[in-house]
Amino acid sequence: MNRRDVRRDGDRQADNKLNLDPARGEDWMHLDACIKCGACTAQCPVAAVYPLFPGPKSVGPDAERLRLEGIALAPGCLAYCTNCKTCEVTCPSSVRITDMILQVRRQEQEAGTGKAICRLGMRDNLLGRAEYLGRLGTLWPPLANTVLGWKITRRLLEKTLGISARAPLPRYGRKFRTSDIVPLVGETQSYGRGETESYGCVKTDQNRRSAKKVVYFPGCFISYNDEATGQAVVKVLEHNGFEVIVPHFHCCGVPLTANGRFREATANAQHNLGLMQPYLEQGIPVIASCTSCGLALKEDYPRVSAPGAQRIGAQTYDLFEFLWVLHERGELRKDFREVQVSLAYHAPCHLKAQGIGTPSVRILRLIPGVKIQELDAGCCGLSGSFGFKAEKYELALQIGSTLFQRVQEGVKEEAFQAVATECGGCQVQIEHGSGAPSLNPVWVLYQAYGLGISSAIG
Repeated sequence: MNRRDVRRDGDRQADNKLNLDPARGEDWMHLDACIKCGACTAQCPVAAVYPLFPGPKSVGPDAERLRLEGIALAPGCLAYCTNCKTCEVTCPSSVRITDMILQVRRQEQEAGTGKAICRLGMRDNLLGRAEYLGRLGTLWPPLANTVLGWKITRRLLEKTLGISARAPLPRYGRKFRTSDIVPLVGETQSYGRGETESYGCVKTDQNRRSAKKVVYFPGCFISYNDEATGQAVVKVLEHNGFEVIVPHFHCCGVPLTANGRFREATANAQHNLGLMQPYLEQGIPVIASCTSCGLALKEDYPRVSAPGAQRIGAQTYDLFEFLWVLHERGELRKDFREVQVSLAYHAPCHLKAQGIGTPSVRILRLIPGVKIQELDAGCCGLSGSFGFKAEKYELALQIGSTLFQRVQEGVKEEAFQAVATECGGCQVQIEHGSGAPSLNPVWVLYQAYGLGISSAIG
């Protein structure tokens, strides 16, 4: 049993001991387990740089005790919770503090209280729909990137919607499609019907029926901003003998949740679970290369009322978590070429929240020539769409300042060439805050397997 399974079993056992609050209709997130130690606030990246945010303990368990007594508090500070889950990782009593804060925000939305002023409400609605923005941006990426690069456009967005003119909006590219992936020599492509595409190491119909399979959940960043990395993920899995199935998913729902659009996030989860249900019933693993998507599938989707919800948590793996499982079973292909590269590694907050360690670092250390050091320098500050907001842009940079300084010093001292991290948002923010290049660690594995040369690592 791995660390993730241990943590989930512990959570389930603790959840079973909770009292059910009839007024809320659900178990109440370990409220009485809070021992007021303050560890969550001490480690909160927002509280560390923003004195007006009282910290997770105050807006979570402490405020919830008042709310249960009917005492309503001003909701404004709740918007400064970035949903990074650091408080939950830190808490010695496994109090689900972030979930508690999000639940309060959900109740405010349903009650129609605590609404933002019109332009900020429009902004949050827009940023929450990363999928729709991506669809528009990928219709004609050069035009979208040019227009969004104009200073006048950025100033207009800040004045009208409150989207920072200085924030590092990710560039759009071609939409990720498995049909764009060129098969390796001697292999064929296969496509599913309806709402699924598949790509696999198959040569005959008989092999196709017996091939090992995985479902790949690419997420919005891969789908609309970094399709090349999605192709690299598919080729790495294919190189290890798997047919990769890619249903036409909606956004995982994390951006919607972070921006207070809870009903829409639930609808997306139900849609995605409906697509995955047939594969979940067959025991086919689900692979996520985005740490936020992976966390949502593991921890949020099991709470959704939809077929497949009871299976999704146990059958979802981070890409490198899955590859490490293969390694432990002796099934990972290790026909590695030498890759001479020195990297720093930044662990995204939502990877830490999964409780699986840093499997990408362990995998990359198997490759000859790769040197990699873990930075352990805290959050990058972007936190999805948090750092794009005009009133939070500077705060996001302050949150990430320790990380940026460590990166700049390391590059200057030639301790490493670039920063590897699985989160696309972290990559964008690290490059913006430090000026150093960043890449998804799958590219190192892609090059080690001889599947191609990544321009990101030379």
